[in-house]
Amino acid sequence: MSEGMQVHRCRFTDFVPQAINAIEYAPATVRRPYVAVGRANGDIEIWSAKGNLVYEKTIPGVVNGSLETLAWAHQTKLTKDDLELFDTEKEREKATRRLTERAPRLFSAGLNAVIVEWDLAKLVPKAAVDSYGGAVWCMSTNHAQTQLAVGTEDGHIRLFDITDDKLVYQRCFDKIKARILSVAWSHDDQTIVTGSADGAVRVWNTDTGRMAARMTLPREGRDPTLVWAVTVLPSGTIVSGDSRGHVIFWDHVMHVVQQDFRALGADVLCLGADADGHTVFASGVDPKVTQFKLFAGGKPASGDTKKKAGFRNKKWQLAGIRRYHTHDVRAIAVSSHLDRDLLITGGVDTQVTSCESRPFPNENPYRQPCFPPLNGVVSVATEGKLILQRQANVLKLWSLGKAEPISQVLNGQMESGQGLQVYERQRDLLQMELKTKTNLLCSTISSSGRLVAASDVEGPKLFSLVHSESGVQVRRVRGFPPENFVPEYSESRGATQMRFTSDEAKIAIATVDGFVSIVDISEWQQGVFTTVRRHCQHRNTKDEVEADAGCSDVLTHPGEAKNIVAAVADMRTITSMAVSSSGKFVATSDSAGYVAVVGIDNKGATVLPPLAPRKQQQEWPTSLEFVTGDQLVLPTNLNHVFVWDAVKRSFTKWSRAFGATNIPRTYSRMMSCVAGVAVNPAEPDCIYTFATNHITRIDLTLAPGSQSAVLNIHKRKQIEQDIIAKVVEEKERETSERLSEQSQYKRKRKQSVSESARMDVDDAASDVASVVSEAASVRSQGKDWEGTIVARLREAGINVAEPHNFRMTERYQNLMHASFVDANTMVVLERPWIDVASALPAAFHRHKFGS
Repeated sequence: MSEGMQVHRCRFTDFVPQAINAIEYAPATVRRPYVAVGRANGDIEIWSAKGNLVYEKTIPGVVNGSLETLAWAHQTKLTKDDLELFDTEKEREKATRRLTERAPRLFSAGLNAVIVEWDLAKLVPKAAVDSYGGAVWCMSTNHAQTQLAVGTEDGHIRLFDITDDKLVYQRCFDKIKARILSVAWSHDDQTIVTGSADGAVRVWNTDTGRMAARMTLPREGRDPTLVWAVTVLPSGTIVSGDSRGHVIFWDHVMHVVQQDFRALGADVLCLGADADGHTVFASGVDPKVTQFKLFAGGKPASGDTKKKAGFRNKKWQLAGIRRYHTHDVRAIAVSSHLDRDLLITGGVDTQVTSCESRPFPNENPYRQPCFPPLNGVVSVATEGKLILQRQANVLKLWSLGKAEPISQVLNGQMESGQGLQVYERQRDLLQMELKTKTNLLCSTISSSGRLVAASDVEGPKLFSLVHSESGVQVRRVRGFPPENFVPEYSESRGATQMRFTSDEAKIAIATVDGFVSIVDISEWQQGVFTTVRRHCQHRNTKDEVEADAGCSDVLTHPGEAKNIVAAVADMRTITSMAVSSSGKFVATSDSAGYVAVVGIDNKGATVLPPLAPRKQQQEWPTSLEFVTGDQLVLPTNLNHVFVWDAVKRSFTKWSRAFGATNIPRTYSRMMSCVAGVAVNPAEPDCIYTFATNHITRIDLTLAPGSQSAVLNIHKRKQIEQDIIAKVVEEKERETSERLSEQSQYKRKRKQSVSESARMDVDDAASDVASVVSEAASVRSQGKDWEGTIVARLREAGINVAEPHNFRMTERYQNLMHASFVDANTMVVLERPWIDVASALPAAFHRHKFGS
């Protein structure tokens, strides 16, 4: 932080996160690994699992919706019917390649008895069918990715055909007299295993739809045991988790218990297993994550265990326990096909927690924030000093507090972090519930605070705010948006990003179809809105470019057709936007990694070159922000920092030299990605990047410094103080010893002179030379103390010979937003975990005898 900066440290926002009910990995055949996180209100978050877990976007659920289960599908093999359509092997290979290059499909279901397939680019339902059996409690895709098994309230297993982009009811299995709570496919897709509310694990024949085996669990009390989770390992072993807290391993041939573990103190709600089937994780109401490992011949199983001696003596053992959550854990996902084996958990405490599964339980987890870290749920009106928060379909508005001004004399005497006297506290101005079918996609507020824009999947809305002493009056601005802000052939009008220009004369709208429309709102009071132009740089498939080239209703700038695979186009969503303070440029980036800088008042458009030219790397911006001089800052998922000059249409000299290299390791290896960039008007050459756990000041005129540099300014200061104090102590001790030696030298010299009177001249000369030599030795023992301090600081990661760039503070935690409302005046919004925890239901507590 720069000297003399005032920070509004705000903790009054009341964002209430939703519980996590489901976590699912996309199939291993997908090029870019994805993780879907389902929230209790129906929202689905899409995360990228390439390297660190990085948030990408949210598919909004319906207002007051429900979500209980998720399932991915990615068909890569032709069905028997498909094979008959092709005459040659070459045609079959081509068709198979087309299947493989498609994007994965995502299905969700809940208590509303509807199964929904989602459009992962447009963030809207792609297809929906009735479950035909009431509430859906569980759902699973077979390993061939051609069928979807659904467990419903009425006790039926129903199969749905999902081949060739279909979602069609196929058939129903025999009914049982209890709801189906869990379902899993065997690895040969010949059987389905279910867990139900009558305390039984059943094995079903997928060809006949009849029950092949039933395994009954004992009761504890009058109520039947609930089988909340089942999974089938590659070896065929069936694993179940139930309401008694037991994890049971079943023999799939004899259908008897192999081993029974009392894993938890309460219900086991979820199970997860690695790809080899040698490790199983369990958790539930008792929020411990418990690990079981398969041992063969007394050693952990690995590879093809069946070929090793001692396989008959295989046993499962409880290998580790860790408590990663404070409340019920409802979902576990384990992946073994990524660069790292990630274990991801989530539940009632709303946090997505991830760690490497192999070193469990010794691996410390990383807890993602309880709010979408890169989704801009908060925006700030810099001139009006207002804060807007979005959650579900509700907008809330606060005004910032005010502190007593301080003199320059006192400013120089105050310490970092010292509080100021507040004479006016923040005010809660507005809470507005919008009448929308789905939760909101995005929201923004103008600089003055007079206009607010928000959008759901049906389209954006504009509101005017009239501020007075009595409060804020809100009015819906009719006529916005104009009908032609998207072309007629566009099926979706929802906006994923919106930004006002600094003069509030225009607004940039990024739609779910990939259009970036510039709308003139200067005459909003008269209800007159004009679409100035449309930019289509994110629409770069051949069909999209041809359609956009034929637009004549509005000045349209088509993109450039590129040979991109269907998987990229089908997942592409504009996720970030920034408008330059000069009002000349709009920058947008999408989830495929494309970045476009377009003109607001002209047709100029530039698509930036790939940030990671090497194919083995996948790098994309996590945020965008313009700094002084129309330079665009692009922090990435790999924690690199690029700077693009929009006028010169090239990366800056600093960016070319340091953007992807020489970034200090402490910064580049942070688990959290940069969520935003703040610019201080008093420091035109500096930027402040922030993530959920740090704010870092970067001077774009200086080199990043040493790779091993200590960046945290508070830790750095403590190290400097400790080293200086230690060296001062050594100096004082050595000075004391030197004075003692000098005193001894004087006494010895006096004694030598008195004795020399009685000695021969030659002997006296010899003694004097010896004393002089000893005195010189004592004088030579003095050290270069300043050099000692510098050397020790360098060893500790602090090089005083070069300026300290990438100055980091980790004082703020669970950061929702950071920006400047004036020169040297910063707003920081936090959502402390203790405040979130206070809004959650009571956690599981088991009384221990004698405590």
